[in-house]
Amino acid sequence: MNRDDIRRWSENHRAAQAKEAEWAREHRLTPAESFALAMELLRFDEQMNGDPFARRDPISEREDREMWETWAKLRAPYVGRDR
Repeated sequence: MNRDDIRRWSENHRAAQAKEAEWAREHRLTPAESFALAMELLRFDEQMNGDPFARRDPISEREDREMWETWAKLRAPYVGRDR
C-alpha cells in the first residue's frame, strides 16, 4: 500500500460520509424511531455478547488492577507511620 492508495481511500471515505450525512438530513428520524433503533441495537448486542452489566471486561479489570497498584505504591511510605 502506498500514499496514493491511502489518499484515494481517504477521499472515498469522505465522499461516503458526505452522502450519508446528506441522506440523513433528507430522511430525518422521529425521536420514537431513533429510540426504537437504539433499543434494537442494544438487544442485538446483548444477544451477541451477553448481559452488558455481567460480562467480563478485561480492559477495565487491567485498569482497576493498575490503579490499585499505583495507589499502593503512593501509599506505602505512609502506612504504619503513625504507630
